[in-house]
Amino acid sequence: MMKRLSLLIIYICCSLMVTAQDNDEKFRTIYLEAESEYEIGRIEQAQKMLSDNLRDFTGTIRQGALRLLALCALGVDDFEGAQQYTRQLLNENPYYSTTADDPQRFADIVESIKSGFTATITTASSQAESLSEVPVPTTLITEEMIRNSGARNLQEVLAAYVPGMTIVDCNDDINIAMRGIYSNGQEKILIMLNGHRLNSYCTNIAAPDFSINLDKLKQIEVLRGPASSLYGGVSLTAVVNLITKQGADIGGIEARAGVGNYGQLRGSLLFGKRYFDLDLLVWGSFYRATGEKVFIPYEKTALFLNEGDITIGGIGKKPSYDIGIALKYKDVQFLYNTQFSQVISPMSMTYIFGPYDIDKYRTHNGINPSFATNSHHAELNYGRQLGNVYLKGIATYDNSDLTHYQVISEPQVSALASVLPLPDQIKQVVQGHGGISRYINGQEHTFGAKLQGDWNYINTKTHKGLFSFGAEGSYFQLDDVRYTFGYDYNSSIPESNTIPEMGKGHESNINAYAQLKHHWGPFIFNAGLRFDYKNRYNGTKIKEFSPRLALIFVQPKWNVKLSYSKAFIDAPYLYRKTNLFLAEMMGLTELTENLDPEALHSYQLTFGANQWLKGLDFEINGFYNRARDLIYLELYEHYNTGNIDTYGIEVSSSYKYKSFTANLAVAWQKTRKSEIFNYNAEQSYNTPEISANAVLAWRPFKNLNLHSHLSFYGKQTAYYLDIFSYANFYYNSQGLIALVDEYLSNPTPELVQRIEAIQKNLEILRDRIPKQEDVASRFLWDLGADYTIGNLNIGFNIHNVLNKSYYQSGMSTTLIPQRGRWFMFDIAYKF
Repeated sequence: MMKRLSLLIIYICCSLMVTAQDNDEKFRTIYLEAESEYEIGRIEQAQKMLSDNLRDFTGTIRQGALRLLALCALGVDDFEGAQQYTRQLLNENPYYSTTADDPQRFADIVESIKSGFTATITTASSQAESLSEVPVPTTLITEEMIRNSGARNLQEVLAAYVPGMTIVDCNDDINIAMRGIYSNGQEKILIMLNGHRLNSYCTNIAAPDFSINLDKLKQIEVLRGPASSLYGGVSLTAVVNLITKQGADIGGIEARAGVGNYGQLRGSLLFGKRYFDLDLLVWGSFYRATGEKVFIPYEKTALFLNEGDITIGGIGKKPSYDIGIALKYKDVQFLYNTQFSQVISPMSMTYIFGPYDIDKYRTHNGINPSFATNSHHAELNYGRQLGNVYLKGIATYDNSDLTHYQVISEPQVSALASVLPLPDQIKQVVQGHGGISRYINGQEHTFGAKLQGDWNYINTKTHKGLFSFGAEGSYFQLDDVRYTFGYDYNSSIPESNTIPEMGKGHESNINAYAQLKHHWGPFIFNAGLRFDYKNRYNGTKIKEFSPRLALIFVQPKWNVKLSYSKAFIDAPYLYRKTNLFLAEMMGLTELTENLDPEALHSYQLTFGANQWLKGLDFEINGFYNRARDLIYLELYEHYNTGNIDTYGIEVSSSYKYKSFTANLAVAWQKTRKSEIFNYNAEQSYNTPEISANAVLAWRPFKNLNLHSHLSFYGKQTAYYLDIFSYANFYYNSQGLIALVDEYLSNPTPELVQRIEAIQKNLEILRDRIPKQEDVASRFLWDLGADYTIGNLNIGFNIHNVLNKSYYQSGMSTTLIPQRGRWFMFDIAYKF
């Protein structure tokens, strides 16, 4: 059904293109005539021709007309008029870039409008708006800022510039937390590429790792806070929209290659060109690293059975890559992106953590033990201006091949089979063997279609109004599921059909949203509401309303925003299926597959100022978050056990003076109430109360750029489950049951004493199962430089210059050593 709907939308888009072609040729002729008039100095005639037909111009013809009107205004020294038309041009195309053929005065106007408080983003309200008008606190990261951070991947870029985002690497994946909320993988933040969702529909995960090429990005737009009123599920704590460059920004070929001290190999290639109405960008990149070896003694492992080296920062024998194409022709846009990511877990299974030798284990489909994802994303959209209404139709397709290949335990552990939730036939094989692993693989497919529109219902001197609306449908399916256990490194338990068949399933979702943005003088009222209806694989229905309300007061050099928003994220398909599998195979009747969606309510008050001092912009944001029904892993099953209330203050600022720039991001947050595994506390785990980042850049000479990144994380408390305490709790519980049965048949005072002793021991063990450890504060320093000679650029980056030794924990994970001093040399050339 969804496939047919997608094909129908594509057919309609093509039909509209053919119908509109005759009109396009007519207006193209008018534009070319106006351009000829301008070139021979008849500016007034050119202005009249363009102004009379501006409302009917569309696509690149309209952008060209606005550019030419700005040039005409400059030609008659109407600087204010030139600014007005340039702003309209940037509203049409926020990422417009000038060329060498443009007059310097026009180029200066474009750059001045795109910088500072007049910079525009498109993520917050579905249309271009300045940062002062955005209804929620927003961080805009430019191409230059990405370079100055020296970041190796998206995770490091976000941590450097977004207050409240902190690195929280788990044993399983490259991860990041927003205001203390996170999971095993990055599933709470929506990551998009040019507005297209990258998060898996099966796991909700989109890791900010090396499968995202930073060289292709023009800017990164980050909404801090819930955003389900526009984007639905997954956008629980934040939205990250990756905006690619346009072909015109490249104007040729850019190639980059790099090497580092821990086996890093990096390559990147960009091709971009604009041919009249056609803009084309093609990119490709790869990254691999053998990783840093760190010795782990017996006492740092869960079972005290083996010691050895672990690998930090290992990517896998198959490199991560990012390949894609973005094409725009008139009002039609096409995007295709394929990515592969592979991350080696430093230690074995979450609670049974210890070193292991990855080379001893067999490969599955060419992959060693790791977490790997191979994904494909495709989107075709067509937009058209119809009077005061702009309509866009979008068809999407997403496919991911997910692999979770994990070492459970390398040494032989006789009690392991009794503790783990394994079927009897698997326990018999695992008992008495070492080199135990688990392999899970599945392919997901998702088809989607969307229709959205913007209606300018009023536009006067005192009132401006925009009403946005849209509806969307999607169909998700998981098939070709594999699940097996390995032992003795190279042997595998024969796969049965039960688990793969149980893993398969499909789900559908439909939603509709509406948003009102009304200007009344200096005031802006922004309100939105979205309704999501989801049909889960087992027939249960999810119905969620996601509101947003914001009031903004804008002045020339400052603004104030007060907002409330609510977001939700449905429990990942994988979590619900895992609980179903455990319940079916182990008879754990207390488990439920109908996990509730997670929810977040956020109240925010933001004050922003620009150019109070020349070159200085800053923003101060206070927030109060109420997170409900957060899902956490309790040993092996998932439960809605987490409610967290937090409040805090975020400060971000940028300063530019001549050849020096500085960006600062500081966050302080306090947990008012936290419930994890029904354990009440007044702190967030694995995230600091205070974090600060500063990125400094200085260009002492025209061709030399020096940059540095300073980061500080305050003290943290690590939190994970102690497998020894759990095992003892399990065995004492079994012993208690046996004693109670004996007492019922033969009650004696001695049995009462023994029962009471075990009960006291169980209370002590219950408190020890959730283990807490203090993590010291840390200060890290990164340093880099790049030098340009003509079309050649040479760069050098050192991360953790002082070789600081530190640890980080994540969801249900012990403290993991982090990377020491890493450096990389790279060279780039533009053809």
